[in-house]
Order: sequence, then structure tokens, then C-alpha cells
Amino acid sequence: MNKIFKLKSIITQTYFIVFVSFLMGVIITFIWISSENKWEKFLRNSYSSGISLYNNIKFQNKIDNKIKIKKIDVNDEVISKEQLDYHSEIPLPYKLTTLSISDYGQKSEIQEKIILHLLSKKLRYPISKIEPFNNLAVEQQLGKVIELVANYCTNPIIFIKINQGFWYRIDGNNVWGCKTAPNDNRMLSIILSVITLFSIFFLIRNNELKFNNFILNLKNNLKSKKYNMEQVKGPSELIEIKNTLDGFLNTQKEKLEKRLMVLSSISHDIGTPATKLKLRTSLIEDKNLKEKLETDIDNMIEMMNGVLSYTRSEMDLEEEIEISYISLIDSIVFDYQDLGKKVSFIKPEEKKIGFASTIFTGNKKARTLQVNKNHHLLVIAKPLSLQRAITNLIENALKYGRTATLSLEFTSQNITLVVEDEGKNASEELLETLKKPFIRGQNTGLTKGTGLGLTIVQTIAEQHGGYLSFEKSKVGIRAKFMIKR
Repeated sequence: MNKIFKLKSIITQTYFIVFVSFLMGVIITFIWISSENKWEKFLRNSYSSGISLYNNIKFQNKIDNKIKIKKIDVNDEVISKEQLDYHSEIPLPYKLTTLSISDYGQKSEIQEKIILHLLSKKLRYPISKIEPFNNLAVEQQLGKVIELVANYCTNPIIFIKINQGFWYRIDGNNVWGCKTAPNDNRMLSIILSVITLFSIFFLIRNNELKFNNFILNLKNNLKSKKYNMEQVKGPSELIEIKNTLDGFLNTQKEKLEKRLMVLSSISHDIGTPATKLKLRTSLIEDKNLKEKLETDIDNMIEMMNGVLSYTRSEMDLEEEIEISYISLIDSIVFDYQDLGKKVSFIKPEEKKIGFASTIFTGNKKARTLQVNKNHHLLVIAKPLSLQRAITNLIENALKYGRTATLSLEFTSQNITLVVEDEGKNASEELLETLKKPFIRGQNTGLTKGTGLGLTIVQTIAEQHGGYLSFEKSKVGIRAKFMIKR
């Protein structure tokens, strides 16, 4: 009977919530749409004012007297900072946004060009938020910029130059400024929504608090070594979920702790018998037998270390930080060179990295960054994991290709480390297969290894949003380790 009463109580609250939500939804939607329509009308007027402004300056057409236009006796390509300070009449310091507009999408012999300086006391305008307008005329593009300015209550002063004409000071705040903007009743609709939600939440806060306490209890339990959660009060469904989770967490935590305990203790425990075995093998007089036993012991230790390294890479516990990729590679290569290994790093030559096209240049021109061998090539990554991956690639190249030559291929989005060796006895299919755990090439011979090196590299690449691939080169085999920047 108690359960039925509780169930009915929840259903009653649900019906009430549905009714109130529907009624308030209608009212809030009406207020929101009405405010949106007024705001869109204001933006359309601002857009039209931008087109009219262009026609007034170029063709001397009269426009709304609310827009104040002042001609400046300067027709230089660039207006000086001093003249901006003098004519702007805005207290220093101010924010300056500079952009240019051209009719790149129009088929005309003479290309129109507009240069704009937007001076605001509050902000630099996010011009990149304007949607690309590939086929719009310059006056329409100017309208889009004025429409963007109208979105912000900043009352800017605009300096404009069309083609080879003079500079003009524009004060159109009586048309697109803060005072002329319509009242934004969307805030009222948001307040009504908050009040409605608060009222609804108040009615059901008891059950809500019980579920929230249960979730918090569950989160704390997952971080601790407890096998059972604290007792909860609430609906029978919540208590049943709690009891089920208790049993599940109890089983899973025991399994997980056993695995972690075994993996963490193996590296330490295996050292003792390995040391004993080495001491005992030193007493063997037969050299061949002695070398074989020592090789087997070393392989066993290396296999265990490989498994632990793979487990650490799979657990993915390292935090990401900003590092210099070139400096990281340099430090690793220098260590190998100090040991007399044939490892070299060819630093990137001078190169331009392309970025996304701007909204005013379209696809014809793109912003570029000049990069040379002194550039750091910063990445957000896990340095220890990257060091492990690069080291594994170098070791793999030295084992099976005698040399390791490192180079970089990069864009603004990703960086690819290329490790080239002189190996001749591997196909691309075989190299892809070697990325699987415990698989080694047929040309390994007596070379030490566990077959986990490339698997670890592949895992680390995927954690950084990239991949590991192989290809043949004129010299030998080329491994490509790509990560996102």
C-alpha cells in the first residue's frame, strides 16, 4: 500500500509538471519570438544602413540624417594612429578592429575595395563570426559588417575608405547603436523559465535530493576502496538500484585491484629470481649454454617490461601539456648520438603553413605562417608518452634497418614524425601486421624484442588523435607517426 501511495504521488507530480510546463512554454515562446522579430528587424535596418552608407560615400546619395558622415582630408592607403586618435573623439585607450573588403566574387574589370577601422571603447569585433559571403557585392559585405556591429552594444566610431578616395568618419550610433536597439525581452522569457523551473524543482526537491545524494555516493564509492555504498532513502526503485550496484561494484573492484596488484608487483618480484638465475648461470662453465641461458633471462625481463609499458600506455593516465616537439626530438636524438648510434634528425626547412581562408579573402588568399628550423612547433600532448613512442620507433629502425633518420611533415592541424631506416626485407602488409601485440618480423633473427614496441606506438598515436603507418622508400622503410597539434 505504501509503495502504491508513493507511486501515485510521483504520477500526480508528473501530471502537474506537464501541465505547467506546457502553459509556461506557450507564454515564453510568444515572448521570445516577439523579441526575436524585433531584433531581426533592427539588424535588417542596420544592414540596409551599411548599403546606404556605401552609396552615400561613393555616389554622394543622401541617406538618413541620423548617420553623421565627416570627410577627412586624407586619401593615403593607411590612416595614421594620430589621426585616428584626433578624429575619433573616443577617450583613450580604445579597441581597434581593422579589416578590408573586396568584390572578389564579382565579374568586373575594376575591383572595388573598402578599408574599415572600427573604434570601440569596449571590444575588438569578432569579424570571423560573419558567415562567408563569396558572391556578395562590396556594399552588401559592408552591410554585413554593420549588422555585426549592431549585435554589440558598443557605440563604435567607423573610419572608412572606398577605393582610392578620401577617408570618412562615420557615427551611426543613432541608427545601429545601443540606444536604438530594441528591448531584449528574451531575458524576461529566461526569467520566467527560471521561475517555472524553480517552482517545479521545489515541488520535487525531496526525490531530486535523494537521487543526487545517491549519485554523489556512487561517485565517492568509485574513488574509494569501499565495496558497499552508504544506505540511501527514497523510492523502492532507487534502493533496488543501490543493492544491485553494490554487488556489481564489489565484484568489479575486487577483479580490478587484483589485476593492478599483480601488474605492479611483477616488475619488482621478477627481479629477484632473475638475479638469482644470472648468478647461477655465471657458474656454468659451458660458454654456449651460459650465453643461451643469459639470453633467455634477458628476454624474460624485457618481455615483462614491455607488457608493463603497454599497460601504462593503455591506462592513459598522463596529463597533456604544451611542449616543443622539435626540442623533444632533439633531446632524444642527442642521447642516441652520444652513444654512437646512427641516429640523425633533419630539421624542417623554411615552410609556409596555411590557415583557413578569411571571410574577406575567400579561397584565393589564405593567412600563412612562416616556419623554419628554429621554430618550436608547439603541440598539446603527453611528453612521456611521446618520448616512449619516438624511442620505440628509433629502436625499431636501429634493430631492423641499422640507421634511423628522423624528419617532420606538418600542417597547422597535425605533425607527422617520419623515421626512415635502411631495412629491405619487409613489405607494407607485414609492417601493418607488426602493429599487433607480440608479433615480430621474420628478419628479427636473434635481435632482442617483445613484439610490443609498435603496438605501444600505435596506442600512443591514437591517444593523440593520430595513427601509425608505414611505406617503402628508396632507402628502406619509412614509419609515419602522426598526431594532432
